[in-house]
Amino acid sequence: MMPLRHTFPVPYRHRRAVPGRAPQAGLSLVELMVGLAIGLVLSLGLVVMLSGTSRNFKVQDDFARLQENGALALRYLLDDVRTAGFYGWAASVGSIDPTLRAAIAIANDCGAAVNAPGAALNMELPISVDNTLTPASVAAAYPCITGNNFLSGSPVIALRGAPGYRVWDRNNNDNLLDDLTAEPNFANTIYVQSSPAQDPNTIIFQGSGYAALRASGQHRAYTPSSGVVCALCEGPVFEYQSHVYYIRPCSRPTPPATDCSPAGTDDGGRSIPTLVRHELVGTAMQLTPLVEGVERLTLLYGVDDNQDGIPDRYTGNPAGLGESITAVRIDVLVRTTTRTAGYDDAGKTYNLGGGVVFTCTPGVDCDFKRHVFSQTAQVRNCAQRRGLVGTC
Repeated sequence: MMPLRHTFPVPYRHRRAVPGRAPQAGLSLVELMVGLAIGLVLSLGLVVMLSGTSRNFKVQDDFARLQENGALALRYLLDDVRTAGFYGWAASVGSIDPTLRAAIAIANDCGAAVNAPGAALNMELPISVDNTLTPASVAAAYPCITGNNFLSGSPVIALRGAPGYRVWDRNNNDNLLDDLTAEPNFANTIYVQSSPAQDPNTIIFQGSGYAALRASGQHRAYTPSSGVVCALCEGPVFEYQSHVYYIRPCSRPTPPATDCSPAGTDDGGRSIPTLVRHELVGTAMQLTPLVEGVERLTLLYGVDDNQDGIPDRYTGNPAGLGESITAVRIDVLVRTTTRTAGYDDAGKTYNLGGGVVFTCTPGVDCDFKRHVFSQTAQVRNCAQRRGLVGTC
């Protein structure tokens, strides 16, 4: 058995250096400070680059949203302008049966009487505009609008007509009743039906009442190619719509409130002016926010003076024009929904047509970017009817 051997550590001074390996040594304080300084400079450059990228992204995003909101606001308004006054085969807005219309009740209507400018069923006025209202006076003229929900200087624009969606006789049985009852929410929906062969040639009715109208022969029938009026050949039926547009001071009122706060505390403390509309849904007018950032809205009206359907002049005052309006130019001033740090819009004037201008208030809202969007549309139905028969 081999005896145990004791090993003892070799003193440092007797150790041999390993060939090819340098002895380890730490960093000096100067080297450490130089390294930290270089790292700090590189980190600062990276932070500046990321900050600039983030700022540029925000600016580009704001402009993209600005363009989108401006185009969307024009689209809503122009689509309604183009179809205003379309009631199917109606020869004129004066050819509507007033008896059946009087039987329809509209909840939260924007007019106290059927002939009021904002009334949902005031078909005699395809377009009506009021530029004279204030938050204190708007509710008296348009009961559906509250003062807190109305931005001072905003017009109130009422547009009425059928969007062109026709109830088709899908099974070709010369009976629209079964097709009408298949429509969503048909019972509470308002429809128009017209036929040039009858006088008055246009009726407006609630879907639930069409069966009785058809049974009693009060519906509008058309004349087939044989030239004989067919008692059961219904005239085309279109869904009727009525929209009342204006600008309110906020987009989303702070719950549980349903109106904008006079203190401007809505939308997270940054109240955003918003284009809204009351729209006919079933037999009630309902408020729907549409486009954020709309600050101003103006209209110029193309007036047909010689009844040829072509505008002869443009004016900013719609009073008394009625069915002679055959074209509308819309100017919309849209701002970004968020403020831009370091941006100052003070001193810049925005022209909205008709002599209307806008300038921001220094220290209040001059750090928003803005743009004016403009487009002109023909009131197609009035223009064509005036061109053909001299009246809308």
